[in-house]
Amino acid sequence: MKAHVGGLPHHLVVTRVKQYASQRFREAMQVYRTEFPPRARLPVTRIRALLRLGQYQLFIVQDTGRVLAMALLWIGVRPAFIHLDYLAVKPEWKGQGIGTAFYRWLVAHLGELSPRAQLLTLEVEEDLIGFYRRSQTRVLHNVPYLFPALHGPIPMHLMVYDRQGRKTLSRAVVQSLIRALYRGIHHRRADDALLRSFISRVPQQVSVV
Repeated sequence: MKAHVGGLPHHLVVTRVKQYASQRFREAMQVYRTEFPPRARLPVTRIRALLRLGQYQLFIVQDTGRVLAMALLWIGVRPAFIHLDYLAVKPEWKGQGIGTAFYRWLVAHLGELSPRAQLLTLEVEEDLIGFYRRSQTRVLHNVPYLFPALHGPIPMHLMVYDRQGRKTLSRAVVQSLIRALYRGIHHRRADDALLRSFISRVPQQVSVV
């Protein structure tokens, strides 16, 4: 998959990286290591393994020979949804609209990435909520969520982009998303103590705000 990024100069394109020993992969991982602290990132060897298993997909924004931004998507199957695990722009290219255009490109192509998926989910800290809200992505209101970081849990917000534009989601839907994230992304068991500490507090009807 290769396409131009709407709203940006014509020479910038989005490409899916499938060669995990390539220069483009190495450049994408350099952006990843620069932009995410060790507590919040996976080892590159683990990312490469997940990509080869088909559980992750790596996309980049590039111009002629340079990687300017990267994103890692996890494709959920049961339930069917997509999780944006990481998105980052190279420091010297920030502030030029690349991150926003890249995210909107990903959202516009959800149906191609996973035809059955209606939701894109994100684990977001407070300072990034505004960035994603500008692209019709909403917070799951009053949903407690703890990101299971290596050195202790980090309170975060769960956000969703819903292709159906729903204003509420049921407790069962939200709980199934959380369980899938803990199982598929964080490799935690269904009886994980941290998961059990908050999942029962999901409201019966969750407002998407």
